[in-house]
Amino acid sequence: MNPSPRILLFGEAPPPYGGIQAHCTRLLAWLRTQGAVVRLANTHSRGVAASSVADPDIVPSRNGVIPALRQIRAFQPDLIHLHVYRWRITALLGWLRLHPRAFGTAPLRTVVTIHGEAHFTTIPHLVRPLVHEALRRADVLIADNPMLLEHLHTEIGADPQRTRLIGAFLPPSAAELDRALLPPAVLAFAAAHSPLIVGNGAVATFKDEDKYGVDLLIAAIDALRDSHPGIGAIFCITAVHDRARMQILEKDLAQRGLADRFVFVQDLPSLAPLFAMADATVRATNTDGDALSVHESAMLGTPVLASDVVSRPAYADLFRNRDAADLARVMGEVLARGRLDADVASRVEHAGAALWQLYQEVLAKAD
Repeated sequence: MNPSPRILLFGEAPPPYGGIQAHCTRLLAWLRTQGAVVRLANTHSRGVAASSVADPDIVPSRNGVIPALRQIRAFQPDLIHLHVYRWRITALLGWLRLHPRAFGTAPLRTVVTIHGEAHFTTIPHLVRPLVHEALRRADVLIADNPMLLEHLHTEIGADPQRTRLIGAFLPPSAAELDRALLPPAVLAFAAAHSPLIVGNGAVATFKDEDKYGVDLLIAAIDALRDSHPGIGAIFCITAVHDRARMQILEKDLAQRGLADRFVFVQDLPSLAPLFAMADATVRATNTDGDALSVHESAMLGTPVLASDVVSRPAYADLFRNRDAADLARVMGEVLARGRLDADVASRVEHAGAALWQLYQEVLAKAD
């Protein structure tokens, strides 16, 4: 295999700062340490003009066949790794596997990571057979949790010999951990509240429920304020997809009298400093992939509470999905116990080595 393979990532870079964005930018940095020549085509709608990450290897690329094809022709990759729910790009990669010359490209090797159910649920019905066929043509399909791996086999019909289970966590850089990245108002709120609870995600709806469980976190803070008079929460918003739900959450906060205990923040350049400062973090999703915040919190010694909607690592404390009372109960127990033992950080799995090995295997077949 070429010791310096050319790898094109179709993914996202901040803004916003969410799990996919963190994974892709950290993977870019990791692959460069292995000697690869890497480019990240940033397909996020808010990132097409520019990324807040100052890196010449992150380039804007709108979601579509023509922009994606231009990226492929310009970079001439040995391998493409798709990380985002872009059915047009997925379909293009499937056709390029069969007819590269027709599109003016060299034969390609492709890897696709499924980071969540959206890869199955957001595909338009009319093109679903086309996209499923394109996914089956990939050299390797990666799922980042066991439920998604099962979906690849049952929903997509993927060959188990061409699927892998690889988590999504890559550790933050030292620069990402700098508290100076946080605005003064956020630092002041954190200093004024103990215990401090941190959550993150979008304001969105899935299956007619709050996808990231912000409503559950509000209810849990309300339930614990008598036993923990200094308690406060910061919820880091990656995007507001449902403005009506945002209004409902703000009204709920006001009615409960929690405006001084619960704040929303958006467009932070890094969440790692907050995860490190928190007394606990919460992942209250009603669907999930391999949540980076769960692993990152544990790596930093911060207890993490997570819904039991998917399998979670052993160092997460689970509560029943969509059960605010159970979240409050578990949160009280976690706060009484304190921070995680130092040895937990060593058990957090780093995906970089597994992905690099997979790339080597795929490219070796091309040789």
